[in-house]
This record gives sequence, C-alpha cells and structure tokens, in this order.
Amino acid sequence: MGGFEGADHVNSRGEQVLMNRSNGHWERLEEDYAQLARFGIRTIRESIGWRACAAAAPGAEMARLARTAQAARKFGLQVIWTIHHYGVPDGVDMFSRDFPARLAGFCDQVARALKDSSEGEPLFFQPVNEISFLSWAASSTSLIHPFQPDSPERGYELKCNLARAALQACDALWATCPDARIVHTDPIIHIVPTGDQPEWAEEVRALSAAQYQAWDMLCGRLEPGLGGAPRYLDVLGLNYYHNNQWEHPTNERLHWHLRDARRRDPVAMVAEVCERYGRPVFIAETGHVGDGRAQWIDEVGSLAMRCKTAGVPLQGICLYPLIDRPDWEDARAWHRSGLWDVDERTGARTLHRPSARRLEHWQALLAGTEAPPSSSPSTPGKPMTHLIVFSHLRWNFVYQRPQQLLSRLGHRFPVVFVEEPMPGAAQPVLEMLSPCEGVVVLRPHLTASAPGFHDDHIPQLQKLLAEYLGEAAIDDYWLWFYTPMAMPLAAGLSPAGVVYDCMDELSAFRHAPRQLLQRESALLQSADLVFTGGQSLYESKRERHPRVHCFPSSVDAAHFARAPGDHREHEAQAGIGRPRLGYCGVIDERIDLDILAALADAHADWQIVAVGPVVKIDPATLPQRPNIHWLGQRGYDELPALIGGWDVCLMPFALNEATRYISPTKTLEYMAAGRPVVSTPIHDVVGPYAGVVAIAEGSKAFVEACEAVLARGPEEQARQAGACEAIVRATSWDRTADEMASLIDKEDEKKRTKQAPPQAHGGSSSSGTIAPITLAPAANEQADGMADAYATVILGAGPTGLAAALHAGRGSLLVEQNATVGGWCRSVEDKGFTFDYAGHIMFSNDPYVLDLYKRLLGDNVHWQDREAWIYSKSVYTRYPFQSALHGLPPPVLKECLIGAIEARFGSIGKPERRVSPTGPSRAAAPPAASESPAPAVPHAPTPATPPRNFEEFIYKVWGEGVAKHFAIPYNRKLWAVPLSEMETSWLGGRVPLPDLEEMIEGALQPVRKPVGPNARFGYPLRGGFQALMNGFLPLLEGEMALGTRVTAVSPSRKTVTFDNGRTVSFNTLISTMPLPRLVEAIGAEAPAFVREAARHLRHVSVRCVNLGVARENITDKHWIYYPEDTVFHRIFVQGNASPHCNAPGGFGLTCEITYSPLKPLPAEGDALVRRCFDDCVRVGLLRPDDQLLAANEVDMPCAYVVYDHARAAHVQAIRNWLAEADILLAGRYSEWEYYNSDHAFVAGRKAAEAALGLNANPAPPAVAVAA
Repeated sequence: MGGFEGADHVNSRGEQVLMNRSNGHWERLEEDYAQLARFGIRTIRESIGWRACAAAAPGAEMARLARTAQAARKFGLQVIWTIHHYGVPDGVDMFSRDFPARLAGFCDQVARALKDSSEGEPLFFQPVNEISFLSWAASSTSLIHPFQPDSPERGYELKCNLARAALQACDALWATCPDARIVHTDPIIHIVPTGDQPEWAEEVRALSAAQYQAWDMLCGRLEPGLGGAPRYLDVLGLNYYHNNQWEHPTNERLHWHLRDARRRDPVAMVAEVCERYGRPVFIAETGHVGDGRAQWIDEVGSLAMRCKTAGVPLQGICLYPLIDRPDWEDARAWHRSGLWDVDERTGARTLHRPSARRLEHWQALLAGTEAPPSSSPSTPGKPMTHLIVFSHLRWNFVYQRPQQLLSRLGHRFPVVFVEEPMPGAAQPVLEMLSPCEGVVVLRPHLTASAPGFHDDHIPQLQKLLAEYLGEAAIDDYWLWFYTPMAMPLAAGLSPAGVVYDCMDELSAFRHAPRQLLQRESALLQSADLVFTGGQSLYESKRERHPRVHCFPSSVDAAHFARAPGDHREHEAQAGIGRPRLGYCGVIDERIDLDILAALADAHADWQIVAVGPVVKIDPATLPQRPNIHWLGQRGYDELPALIGGWDVCLMPFALNEATRYISPTKTLEYMAAGRPVVSTPIHDVVGPYAGVVAIAEGSKAFVEACEAVLARGPEEQARQAGACEAIVRATSWDRTADEMASLIDKEDEKKRTKQAPPQAHGGSSSSGTIAPITLAPAANEQADGMADAYATVILGAGPTGLAAALHAGRGSLLVEQNATVGGWCRSVEDKGFTFDYAGHIMFSNDPYVLDLYKRLLGDNVHWQDREAWIYSKSVYTRYPFQSALHGLPPPVLKECLIGAIEARFGSIGKPERRVSPTGPSRAAAPPAASESPAPAVPHAPTPATPPRNFEEFIYKVWGEGVAKHFAIPYNRKLWAVPLSEMETSWLGGRVPLPDLEEMIEGALQPVRKPVGPNARFGYPLRGGFQALMNGFLPLLEGEMALGTRVTAVSPSRKTVTFDNGRTVSFNTLISTMPLPRLVEAIGAEAPAFVREAARHLRHVSVRCVNLGVARENITDKHWIYYPEDTVFHRIFVQGNASPHCNAPGGFGLTCEITYSPLKPLPAEGDALVRRCFDDCVRVGLLRPDDQLLAANEVDMPCAYVVYDHARAAHVQAIRNWLAEADILLAGRYSEWEYYNSDHAFVAGRKAAEAALGLNANPAPPAVAVAA
C-alpha cells in the first residue's frame, strides 16, 4: 500500500499548505498511478481536502474527485479516501458545536460524488485523519493556524469534538454508501520516564494511555455521551515512524538506529492494538527521510515478518508518502521522504533506487502474508543478495577504498557494513547509520575493553548480528572482509560466498594482532574471490589463492576536478601563504615526518599543509615549525578545495614494512585535481606512474624534487598535466565496482548452479499481480549476455599497442594486463634509481618514428653517441667485435684476421674441416649431436652458398677466429638454444657486417666512431624509457583498461573475455600479445594445426638483475658485452642512459641473463644478485668494497623470439587462419619477429590503419571453428 500526503491546513505562518499541489500530484495523477503498477501497489490513500474543496469554484472539486476515482479505476487501484486532513474551510472552527454537523454535510457530498465509482466494491473512507494527533497539534503546538499552545485540557476537549464529528461523518457516509468501510488512523507510541522519579512514571502512563482515547471514544468505551458504538470502529490504521518512541519529560528520542534497549518492540505494540479492539489493523503511515528511507523499509518489513511469525494479524503496510513533499512550515525544504523524489523546478519524479530494492526484497519475503482488502496475492521472488562487510576502518574515518567501492556496490547489492566494535559500553547495542544509499552501517558498542575484532567481543557481536539479520530477514548474503581478524564471525553464518578485499598488508602495521596471519590463512582458504588493492599485494597473494584479482586504487575524477576558473580558497588555508606543499591522508607510522621537517627547514617561504587524522603515533612527535600547518581530519567533500590550493602534492611515505605493499588512493586524487605530485619510491607508485610522479628518496632528494616541480615552465606543466589527465581518464571507481560486481555475479551463479536441485521440465507460473521490480542498469553496466562493443580492440599496451591505439582513435579499447603501459618498455624505480626492463634506447631512420619521438617527449630527451664495448681477454674492445679487434692480445688478433681471410678466400694451408674450438653449439645437446663437426670452410673463392643456419653463418662470414673468441660463446649465452637450430633471416640491419678491409683496419688501429644502426641514440632525460611510453597517454582518444588480463578470445563470436569477468565484442582485433598466448586464449576454437603450430614456437626469457651501486661514474660506457664465463651476457649501464636514472651518489647497472628450458637460471633471488655482483667485481667493473643502495630483479618470461627453421611456416599458418576473423597480429611477440621499438611503432600504426579499413568495409566472418 502507499499514500499521497494531502494535508491542506494553514500553517503557523498563516500560509496555505496544499501538499498534492506542491508536489504536482494532482497534475501528474495518471503518471503517479501508472508507476505504482510496477511495484504491485494496489491500495492507496488519497486526501480529498475539505478546505481545498471549499475554496474551489462550486462543483470544481467534486469534478476533480470524480476524475481521481476514474483514474484509480483505470489503473486498478483501491482508494482509502481521507476527507478531513487537518484543514477546514474559512469560518469553520474545529472547537465549535456545529463542527460535527458541518463535517457530516461535506461527507454526504463526497459519498454522493463517489458512489458510482465503486463498481460494486465497498468504498473506504477516513472521516478525520489522526484525531489524537490533530487534537495535540492544535492545542500543544502552533502547527495548525490559528491555534497556539494552550493546555492538555483544551486538547482533550478538541479530541471529543473530533470524535463526535467522525461519528456523525460515518452516519452520513453510510446513508449514501451502506457498505462503505471506515478507517480510523492514529499514531501508536511508546514513552519511557527519565530516571526513576515516580511522578514521571505516572505521567508516562497517562500519556501512553492517551493514544487509545480517540478509538475508545469511537467504540463507546470512553465518553459514551458522544454516541460511540463498536460498529463505528471498523478498520484501524496505525501510524508508525522512527520518532514514535521517546523519553519523558526530556522528549529525547529512543533512537531506532542506535537500537536503544528501552525501545518497545513494535510487534508488541501492534499486538496490543489487535487484542484491545479485535478489529482489522494495518500500518497506515510509515516512512523515513533522506538516505535512511531504504533502511526504514527494512525496519517495517522486519516488523511485518515478525508479526506473521508471532501470529499478529497485521493486514498490510502503507508507505507514506509515496511522492516526496515539502515541509509544512517551510515550502522550500523538501523532506526527501518518498519512494520517488521530486525535481522542485520541473516536478519530474526520480525513483529512489535503494528504497525500491528494499521494497522488492520484502515483497518477495512477505509474499505469503495476508493482503489488504481487494489486493491480489504477491508473487514470490528471490530476495536481493546482500553484502555483509567486516571492516577495521570506520565508515566516517578517512574516505577511501571501502567507502568508494561499497557506496557504488550498494546500488546492486544492499550493503551491511559492520565496523569493528567500540569497547567499554555499559551494555551491548548495535548503532545503525545510513551514510549513503544502499549502505547500512552497524557500529557495535560492546562491554569488553579490548580493541578491534578481539576474541572477547565475538560472542556478543555474534548475538547482535544474528538478531539484526533475523529482524531484517537477511538470509541471502555474501561476506566481504577487509580484515581477517573478523574471521571468527563467519562461523555462525551461512554465506552464499566470501570475498577478501585485501587493501593493505595489515600484518606489517604497528600493533598488528598476533593472530592476524593465521586468520588470513584461514580466510584465504574460505574465500571464493580475493581482490587486492595494488600490484604489490597481488604479487604477494596470487600464489595463495586460485582467484586473485588486482584492483588498484582508482579515483572519482569528477569529485576532485575543479571547474575552470574556480580559484576559491578553502577557509582553513585561505590565510596560509604560497607556495603550498600539501599532504592529505592518515598520519601514522607510514609517514616520514623527517621529510616534512626538511621541507619546512629548506625553504622558510614554503608552507607545508597536512590534512588528516593522527593515529598510532604520538602527536607530540609531529614536527612543529611556523610554516607547517596541521589541519586535522577534513571531510571528503572538502578535499578538492584543499588540494586545489596546493602547488605541490606530497606523498612523503617512509620506506618500511608498513608501506611495502601500499597503493595510495591519493596518487590519482592528486592527479585528478590537476596538481603535480612528489613521492618517495613506493613500489605501486613507481611502477604505474614513473615519469608522471616525481620520485625521490630521502629528505635532501625530496626537497630537490619539490624545487624542480616548482621550477617547471608552462610547457612542461602542460605536458605533465596531459599525462596525468590521461591516466585518470583510464580508471574510475565506477568501473572497478562494476568489474567486482561482475565477478561476484558469475561466481554466485556458478555456486548456485552447482547447488540447485533438479527441477521438473516446465516450472510453475504465478498468477499474482505483484511483479518483481526491474531496475534499469546503470549506463556502464552490462546486461546479461550482452558485451560492450568496440570497433577495434587492442590487446597489449606495449609500444606496438600504444601506437595502434594512437591511430585507432575513438571507438577503440586498449587492454593491458599490467598496472601501467609500456610492456617490456616499462621502467621501475627503486630507492631513487630508475631501471628499464632490459636496456632500451631510441634510434630510427624512419621520419614517422623520429617525429613521434618529438610528440611523445618534447624536450625531455637527450641524444648521445653510443659507447658499446666488449669485455674479453681482460680487455675492452669496441662493439661490434668483428669491426674493432684492436687491443686484443696478438695471438687472438692473429686468429681472428686469418679466420676472416680464410672465410673469404679459403684455407691457407690448414685442414679443410675444423671443429669449433669452444665445442659444438649445443645447449644440453644429445650425445650423438655433440660429435657433429663445425661447418666446412671452402678452400677457394668459389661462389658462396647461403649459410644453412646461424652457426654456419658465423663461420662463413666472420671466420673461425671471431667465432671462437666472441660470436659462438656470446650467442650461445644470449640465445640459450643450439645455434645450428636457428636460421639467419633476422640478421639484416641488426648485426653489422664489415668487409675484410674494415676488419683489418679495425685491427690495426682504434675505431674512432661507433658503427651500426644505433650508433647515435636518444633516451628520456627523466622517467626512464617509461616516460616515452607514458607520452602516448594524453594523445589516446579511445578507452583503456589497465590491470586487465585476457582469459578467452572467440574468433567466431568476435569477443574477448577478461579476468574481471567482462566480455567485449570487436569488429577488428589487434593482438600484440605473445602469439602462443593468443592461440591458448582462443582454445578449442582454433583448429588442431593452429594449436600445434603455436606449441612449436620457441622463445628465450630474460632475467634482469638491477644494481644500484653507492658510487658515481663507475664507467663511461652504455653497454658491455661479456662472451666469457660471467652469469650475464650483457650489462646495460642504466646510469649513463640519463643522469636522472641515478639516485644521489649512486650509479645504476642492469645485468641481463637469458634462460630457457635448455639453460635454466643458475640461481634465484639474493643468490642471483650476489652472483652478478661477484662477476662484476671479477671483470673489474665493481670493487669488492662497493655497497649496494638498491638491488632488484625484473623478469621477462618472453623476451626474444627464436628464429628456428620452422618458425616462418608456423607463424604464417596461424596468421592466415586469424586473418579470416579480422584478427591482426602486430609487434615482436604477436608477429613472432625480432622487432626493435621503432619497428614496433610502425607495426602498430600499420595495424591500426588496416583495422580502420576493415571496420569501414566489414565482411562477414569466415572462420572455420574447430569441431
């Protein structure tokens, strides 16, 4: 049931109140009625308005009344007509003796006007709305003009007159409509005395008894002279709101959301009315305001359910009002109290979705309760799945990941957010809050004194939670944990599933409970899904659970973006000078307070602003300076104005165990606010945001980084702002919440499918009229079975994918499994050092690529001559070896020159055949093969035959000496496969091929100029090679999804499915992912010959060991090649790529080590780092006493494609089949080619151009799907 607020009295200001006109209900009558049908609401309350009718032209209001009745019939609605709703015509006095007769006369008019609308069904009338309330309002308040507060006696006098009027009105109505049903409504109340004073207890008894006086008068029990009799008391309507229970004489409410123990169970209150009068009873008015509306529906739904269980004959519940309305006393103040909100300017209705969802929930659960007269039975349905969340963080603490996600998930799954207990209460009680739509916060106040989810709290908390879930009839739910310490609470619950959203490594925090790790292990055993708040946490948890999904911190960009020209200052910092350097967030053991002090000391004119609560540390330890301003915790809504007033945003995190796994939410919030950011080298900041966030370790470096940021010119500021904007544009909390919800839905469906019992074919159908509510999905939600559609989907955001996305433009989707773009061209930062994934440089002869370098980097680049050298025989020679033999020991030099001459002219008096001095080129070759001799070298300059393999090429082109001393040992280390199994098509343009004259010249004197295609190269000044990759971000016009892994590709359906459960469709797919991985994702759709070809593709992996050495200017070289017995085959001297790659006082080196199944890594972890350090000492690059400031490893599982003899045929077979489904291969790993980064850019552009052509001229797919 539902009611439309229809008060028509004059308020205390002398202003006419007319609710049905204020909210447009009379004008939108049919629209309002039509909406009710969706919800199965078949009985409504409408107010006729005696005063309104009297003020209208003769006959006009009765005509309106007839139209209302006609509209109700059209939509199948039964109406309870309220005749006197507080207002009286001018000249009528409710206290006068003629008032009853005047009201009876009007009731006669109403009955005659509506008599013919009943179509044989009895009409329902309410002669006087709330006799008891109205008599109180007109005698004890100024709400009803012209009455002023007077005395209880005056109120009782009015109550008698209103009862007499109601009795005469009943007679008038029955005279015309003998079968009419009469409804009398009034509030039911419960009052308790303050303290134990007897006089107050007596007053409470009197006040409580007064709630029944009007009904007693109507049935003749009280004041029989009024004419009351049992037949007048027909149907009773009970008005029940949150404020119907209070304390006397303070009038303090017994708050329902705090679960005040003094409150009376409303089931008992309803039961008392039923027992007292024995008449049909329903809740005639109930509702709440603001965000508490949905939660209140749970309250009254629980009331109905418990009445049903207890056998209390509650006939129905009327939601009141259905449509929002303004306040009686202030027409500008709207209550936000309806199932629909109202636009004050246009009158448009907006469904309050959380209330609608709760209504659907209770309609399903209460499907078997008795319905009010003329209602149709409900249709049973499935209640909505809830999320019961256990959190160590309070909802009103710093607004971060839990609030961002759950406020959004609450639109799809009603959320019950259980905070950790508040200890030391006198008695256990649950406080209830409604912070936002779809979320109810339960704050337990418990008697034990321990902090957090301590074992001492569990029994009380289990009891309170069970009571709440029972009252709210929540029996279909998932559990969601933010802290494993709440794990014991799961023992008493029966969830449909369990989520662990790991946002921090809590065990590393100060004062972490000793049981935390054990409980986390138990939680990981029980969880169906594990979400992590960053890449570091993902890496630490991924091996501990089969379904771990990385959802890094995101951002509500619209919240933090300031409108152009909005320079308003937040009042808290309006008086603070500039420049301002600000931090917002929790201030605890994770903050390096020394950095803040250093910033203040370094520049007295800098103003340091810190916003956030101080927890777990002594506030006395905070540095105090005239230019440091501690502003305390501020509301989430205040943050944009605060951050917008800062010149530099700070993330001065300490480097300790507590920060090892953090993924700060504020990184993206700062970016969204358009502010530059300086951070210490936090792993999950350095990885995704290198080159965009300035990284500095230590106080001195941090000060210098802030100085550099403040000194940026307009062009650099604009470039940085563009990069930040692109990063922010690629993520949102909405998208994260949607992806999480999709995973829950899929897992829930899978679990329920397994548990569902078999059903007979052709299930039963219901004839009930209450249909489930269908809520339209949000704009970014996928409907079941439907996929987001894109013209072009690009898999992989390495250099090829980024170039493809640049040219594909709008309508494209770029997907990357890592948290940042770049592929193997990414960079990492560690303790102030920048390291690339292996060494990368910029070089090209292609005008397109050279122009692209300028677009991506601007002036953030420097060019230099390459210094590439080879270390062998204890000496350095220039690269390439065959062109720069000068400096080698004379015997080696002689062998190399003679070998080169013999390779060209034939043997000069030596045996025709030779065995490779270093042994056959076999990595773990079978014994029979190990006897194979080296390729034959011809005697004389006969016409050369092409080399049959790479090993033969080395001997034929460079000769035995170069093969022995460099080419064979180096390439065996590099390729980690037998060289005879490799062909040579990849060599062109990559390996310098000097003629014999050049080799001799390079042996006689030092080579002065670098040789080869990359003899001069460029490199980003700041940000490592990552800066080049990040340069694409402001230029991309399509969508981008980071941290998203491909799980399935369907050529026949032209769809891609990701690990977050999302599926998208494409016209054209550009894949830059490794070709075997693509075929694996296609699975059984690929024919057997395609799957077989992919299995035979071979690659080499690379492990990079990065060393940050505590010594500057270790060498002047860029690369050093090591053909002899070091663990690494090459060192990229990262510290010389750009001076900004080095931490202050340090120097970076990257040791590259290949491995494969035939050549496993000799060690892992610290042992491998130690091996690299020792070998660097042994070759003279480092000293034994050198100290390491940083050491880390990066792994490249698919680094080099192996050009074996079958590669080309395998690749062509796969490519031809994929092309039929408009799947284009682009880049090194997808085309299975040896591409440099400049080739990758060109390949990406060509693929995008091909995709645009296919999209413009689509053809039906002709893919032969494997059976």
